[in-house]
Amino acid sequence: MDTVIQLTNIVVPIFICIGIGALWARLKTPFDSELITSLVYNVGVPCLILATFQKVDLSAEALSQVALATLACYVAFTVISLILIKAMRIDTQSYLPSLIFPLTGSMGMPVCYFAYGDEGLALAIVYFTFGAIGTFTVGVSIASGKFSFGKLARSPVVYAVAIALAMRLTDIGLPEWVFNSVDLLGGMVIPAQLVALGVSLLQLKSASFGLSAFLGVFRLAMGVAVGFGVAHLFGLEGAARAIVILQSAMPVAVSSYLFAQQYKRKPEEVAGMVVVSTMVSFVTLPLLLLAIF
Repeated sequence: MDTVIQLTNIVVPIFICIGIGALWARLKTPFDSELITSLVYNVGVPCLILATFQKVDLSAEALSQVALATLACYVAFTVISLILIKAMRIDTQSYLPSLIFPLTGSMGMPVCYFAYGDEGLALAIVYFTFGAIGTFTVGVSIASGKFSFGKLARSPVVYAVAIALAMRLTDIGLPEWVFNSVDLLGGMVIPAQLVALGVSLLQLKSASFGLSAFLGVFRLAMGVAVGFGVAHLFGLEGAARAIVILQSAMPVAVSSYLFAQQYKRKPEEVAGMVVVSTMVSFVTLPLLLLAIF
């Protein structure tokens, strides 16, 4: 019974927030996704990073372990996805970014936070940061066909991570008024991302359901397998093990659809991957949490 209550406390708030976004879109109420996304990623997420790393006392060893495990996960995703794409003879530029990068921000961070508190959120941010850097370098490069550090250099997330790491290494904290400010602004991230995810899911449309469904489910299965495998390989335990597994098992990132749409890389099929993998994760996520606890 305790496990069921714990699971309910984690999953239900997430589904409620996503449901509010879906209802918002269903009622055709105006929702400026571009504004919300820009506000969250340029203001909210950097503030959340600074506030979380001040609140949580994580050792350098724990952070480095999760960072190395995260890197290993992304390498595994890339290799496995390339093998699948070549075997199926489908377009690499359209489907590879969608298979590599899971939804570690708008879904992964809330799940990790509700499951493991501030410690889980801090470790989830490590995983998210690798994904964000990879998305704006490797992901954009694959979809566009050209490599550029431009978007990454303009991302406040990168600078927030650098400041947070410097604070951790030098044991220097933020002044109380600065901490209170970033903590307040960072509080918008989780609810805003979940509501925006709900809105996005109802706005996405897919034409080729069969292929999208297969690749979306494959993304989830690959994430679970790689997450467990890498966690075991690195000997991770406790929250670190759980966060690597949970973040790896997230569905296809919505950003993959945005890139596909921007660069004309089969956006409707990629949208289908996002929708299918997210819907299926509503079933697989509780089961995964039960397996981890």
